[in-house]
Amino acid sequence: MKPEGFPAAIRVRKRREFLRIQGAGAKLHLRHFLVFVVPPAANPAMQRAEKRSDDVRLGITVTRKVGCAVVRNRIKRYVREAFRRKRGSFTPGYEMVWVAKQSAASVGYDEVVAAMDALGKRPPLGALC
Repeated sequence: MKPEGFPAAIRVRKRREFLRIQGAGAKLHLRHFLVFVVPPAANPAMQRAEKRSDDVRLGITVTRKVGCAVVRNRIKRYVREAFRRKRGSFTPGYEMVWVAKQSAASVGYDEVVAAMDALGKRPPLGALC
């Protein structure tokens, strides 16, 4: 796998995975996003053999309340690209779901990168969960 790739194996794609992470994860409030984080110990999917426990997984949710399709897709592209570049700064095994707030409609790429950096530099997220 490429070190800065974003393959399907590290994406949160199914509704039940989103619901599990949002229900069991710690909720972190950022300026333009809510971030739900689940540590590896509380993550049964990562304990199975078919999942790689050394990867951080990401899911993104942007509702229609945030804006039109163009705006929603731009926000998702920004978050995916920031995660793709900053993935190494996160503790392996964590799963995250980023939920865009309405203020994210005017967010720029630099602000998303800054939010991703701030989340990656926090103390071990396991203490928050």
